[in-house]
Amino acid sequence: MLILQTINNNNSNQVDLFMDRFARNFNLSSGAAAIVVACFLTVPCHKATAETPSAVQAEVTAQQNIDISGRIVDQNGQPVIGASLFQQGTNNGTVADVDGRFSINVPNGASLKVSCLGYQDVIVTARNGMTIMMKEDNEVLSEVVVVGYGAQKRADITGAVASVDVGKTLESRPIADVGRGLQGAVPGMNIVIPTGEVGSDPLIKIRGQIGSINGGSSPLILLDNVEIPSIQLVNPNDIQSITVLKDAASASIYGSKAAFGVVLITTKNGTRGPKLQVSYSNNFSWQNPAKEINIGGIEALEYTYDAQVNRESPMPAGGFWRIDENSLEKARQWQEKYGDTVAWNDPILYGRDWYYDGANKYGYRLYDGVRAMVREWAPSMTHTLSVTGSKDNTSFNIGLGYLDQSGMTKPAKVDDFKRYNASFGFTSEVNKYLTLRASAIYSDRYKRYPGVGTTSADPWLYLYRWSPLFPIGVMERDHYLQEPAYEMMAGNTDSLRNKYFNMNLGMTINFTENWNFQFDYTYDRQMTDRNNSVVYFEAGQHWYSPTAWVENGSQVYVNEEGQVVESGGMPAYTFPVKRYLNSNISEGSDYVGNYSRNDDNNTINAYTTYHLALGEDNRHDFKFMLGMNLVAGKWSSYTVRKNGLTVPDNPQFATATGDQFADGSRDWSGRLGFFGRVNYSFGNRYFVEANLRRDGSHKFPTDLQWKWFPSFSAGWIFTNESFLEPVKPVLSFGKIRASWGSVGDQSVSSNLYKSILAGGQSSWIGGNGQKVTKYDTPSLVDSDITWQMIETLDFGTDLRFWDNRIGLTFDWYRRDTKNMIIPGETLPSTLGDSAPKGNYGNLRTNGWEIAFDFSHRFSNGLGVNFTASLADATTKITKGADWATPWEDRLLSNAYSTGRRYGDIYGYVTDRLFQKDDFVYGADGRIERVNVIYRGTIHSTNKQTAKYPVYQVQFENGDKLVCSPGDVKFVDIDGDGYISSGSGTNGDPGDRVVIGNTTPRYEYSFRLGTDWKGFDFSIFFQGIGQRKIWGGGQLAIPGYSAKEGALPKTFTTDYWREDRTDAFYPRAWDLGGANTGFTMQVQSKYLLNMAYLRIKNITLGYSLPQKLLRKVCLSQVRAYVSLENFFTFDHLRGLPIDPEAITGYSMFNTTSYNLTRTGVGTPTFKSASVGLQLTF
Repeated sequence: MLILQTINNNNSNQVDLFMDRFARNFNLSSGAAAIVVACFLTVPCHKATAETPSAVQAEVTAQQNIDISGRIVDQNGQPVIGASLFQQGTNNGTVADVDGRFSINVPNGASLKVSCLGYQDVIVTARNGMTIMMKEDNEVLSEVVVVGYGAQKRADITGAVASVDVGKTLESRPIADVGRGLQGAVPGMNIVIPTGEVGSDPLIKIRGQIGSINGGSSPLILLDNVEIPSIQLVNPNDIQSITVLKDAASASIYGSKAAFGVVLITTKNGTRGPKLQVSYSNNFSWQNPAKEINIGGIEALEYTYDAQVNRESPMPAGGFWRIDENSLEKARQWQEKYGDTVAWNDPILYGRDWYYDGANKYGYRLYDGVRAMVREWAPSMTHTLSVTGSKDNTSFNIGLGYLDQSGMTKPAKVDDFKRYNASFGFTSEVNKYLTLRASAIYSDRYKRYPGVGTTSADPWLYLYRWSPLFPIGVMERDHYLQEPAYEMMAGNTDSLRNKYFNMNLGMTINFTENWNFQFDYTYDRQMTDRNNSVVYFEAGQHWYSPTAWVENGSQVYVNEEGQVVESGGMPAYTFPVKRYLNSNISEGSDYVGNYSRNDDNNTINAYTTYHLALGEDNRHDFKFMLGMNLVAGKWSSYTVRKNGLTVPDNPQFATATGDQFADGSRDWSGRLGFFGRVNYSFGNRYFVEANLRRDGSHKFPTDLQWKWFPSFSAGWIFTNESFLEPVKPVLSFGKIRASWGSVGDQSVSSNLYKSILAGGQSSWIGGNGQKVTKYDTPSLVDSDITWQMIETLDFGTDLRFWDNRIGLTFDWYRRDTKNMIIPGETLPSTLGDSAPKGNYGNLRTNGWEIAFDFSHRFSNGLGVNFTASLADATTKITKGADWATPWEDRLLSNAYSTGRRYGDIYGYVTDRLFQKDDFVYGADGRIERVNVIYRGTIHSTNKQTAKYPVYQVQFENGDKLVCSPGDVKFVDIDGDGYISSGSGTNGDPGDRVVIGNTTPRYEYSFRLGTDWKGFDFSIFFQGIGQRKIWGGGQLAIPGYSAKEGALPKTFTTDYWREDRTDAFYPRAWDLGGANTGFTMQVQSKYLLNMAYLRIKNITLGYSLPQKLLRKVCLSQVRAYVSLENFFTFDHLRGLPIDPEAITGYSMFNTTSYNLTRTGVGTPTFKSASVGLQLTF
């Protein structure tokens, strides 16, 4: 297309010269060259001419114009390909070709503006034969940043606004969505990827983890000023810019849904100038678990055995599968004899792999559940195509995208996620008064996954639930066994489909050069359709007692190799094959189900802007804006289920024969807001912005629906003062800014002010044989409930040094949630209902952010750039439901207690593990006992050698459950000689103190990039400096279910024994499926340290030289290889838990997934990829 531009922008003589050059380069005859060029000329291109009101004036103007040609180069003399050059004040323009050359017909002495992405704009006077040099844009402050309902120069911004370098952040990365690409890209924006489930949304928070206890805390995500339900639906290739509005002063213009920040995504528009550009890119990647999943083998059986011994319980140990000293030794022998010859998925054989003594089953063979369940190097691919261009005063953009991502579930029939994207944008300047625009976006997200009918305990839980003796991924002769890999394979494929369609029509009316009016109407429709089914499974039941293996009425005998023998041998047993449902299916039957929901929204944005400049040199600069925003929506949903499948592998409602159940709901919502903004600047040094918004919401009583929300911000560019001119060579730019603003938040239930009499069907059967209808107690309400108020105070500075090569930005902020909606004081249970919710609470978040950037290009062409960021935030409950309770009586267990820092963990301080020399031994070699009085009661415990012993009888039972060598020894915080929990209040916490915090602290990132002679390389690091949790389940708690649960190798190779007294974990113990017990209390040493550093991305690319590309009509060809999440450094000691894991979270169940056990979901993955980018 660059060749075509050269042709269309030159006269006929130049066309002849071009054809001669074309023929020589391609070794063609002049006739052949003419045919090829003629074909190219049929492509519509814009010939740049000045707009004129009439043909007569056009003729006069043309007589005054002259042809100007020249070259556009960078500081190293290299051509700036694609630089646009326009005659100022007109649409007369052109684009530099592959050699940086241009030609344009303009009046002699005209002013020309030259611009190109990545370079500073240049304004020159037209003269023939000129060479225009452009300087690289080192994050120059003239960059235009998209803000609320408009755009501003970066230097003029007074609020806390961050823009994302889309090219560096999103391109060349094997990521499924924009959210994953933004992780670590913006200081203060925390993004968590809690699961490896394909198609799942990242969790996004801006400035703190909580903004409201009962409301939301997530930012508003806008696509071209229209709210979207998920960042997943956006094709990364369609994005032109991303801006994050972090404080109320910048976000309040968007009203009530912007209370916790705004992510503004702007899609691409057509390029200006006579250029058609076609871009295609692809990425092929392969995914593997980001962390090794190391589950204990023989050493796990030893742990189970030792736990039984330590508890002084009778043998055998274990539960469904037993362990004693003899079976443990046989398991070791099995590994020596068969470990290298029996494949992980070979059928299970009685006699060789297990044995039944008539009462208990003993296993010898260990099974590799991870190998059976987790798919290695699952493939994924993306393809994107975009076409942008313009003709005369009309520009357009077309985008297509396709993502096909395979999941990590190995045995599933299908586990994948596909996304189809299409977008279209159109802008036409009808005349200087009217511009019309239209756009449409379509997204189709389709996820298929194994249907097991439950999220409370799915097969991923069972992968980690049982000991390595539980068969998984194997068969017994010709039948499967009841285990998670089989159930994933035998279940049907469920599906979740989310479709989104958005259509926008808009116009801009320019009344004068400084006054315009913009109107946009958007209709969007969201469709969710989820199909699922539950089937009966049929498999061998190995959980309980086996039955004799009988064939043709005769007992079968096998030898110790598991081979059937005619004589001798042992009588064989088998697992009886039965038909069963997953035990967690509450419906009690197989069924087919469907959930469907449709949302329809209409959005109107209308606003007018007026620009006024006054005074000498226009030093008083005003911008006024008035507008309105209306969002009206409705939704409907239904759920249908029908039991009794007659064709289990093809579940259909028509063929199901059992009971049918249906439910549905529908509702509407409405938000209306009016807003105004005034910007004032004086002498390009002092800046003031004021916003005022009036919002109305249907969620509050009529007399409280409307409220005013103001915000203010100001900035001072002190380096523009004359007295600081001497420091300009060092300090290129300096600005200090401050802002305060208030935003209303209505992200709460819509029925808080209306008493609801909920009804439904009870389980009782009436005299007519039907279920009796029931009604609950009417809910209590506060009739004065109104908006939550989010106020933000921000102080910041922006500095740039040494000709803008180095940049530094710092922000300190405070966000207050006032009139926070929380439950009132607890009422007596005899009332029959809980306390009503009202505006009774407050909380406060304090934080800071710092960002640094550096870029430089050396004389040899080597370019280097570096960025880094660091942010932190803490939240305090300044007024909770217990605000009237005296401080000393407030409970430690209340996470939202007044005065409490959000996320604080109260627990004991670990001293060390008890050793043998901590106790007094008698002549018989046993620890002596001593009686102590604790809380008025005599307790028998082991006698300690310390002069001032500290006893932990609160955790003991005086019998077998007594602190001994290898158990945890705590610090006596209150010095009373006992370890206790006190009364669990602030005034009496016992020995418990704050030992950690669950919120992510000190989020940091840094990126290093370089390019030279077509090669480019970048490496991006991202991490969290501090986050701790008390986990749940067998992967997080030592001894959680030592009886028969899976045990991470980390626990089983580093627990205290007499021959391993320096171990990290206490002696083996079985907590019986509890997260706390005995001395495994919530304590400092065994908190999970979820801080981490990830090398998020490493990319190496190469772009072919322009001299080669211009011969084949290409402007860019780049190939690259990329690694994503490939290296993770954490403090989890090798536990198979991802440091971003959130206990109990999945995309289908966000609170109680898999019994709220930590890390027992789809593994987070890393990716290796290759890709190609082409631009025509």
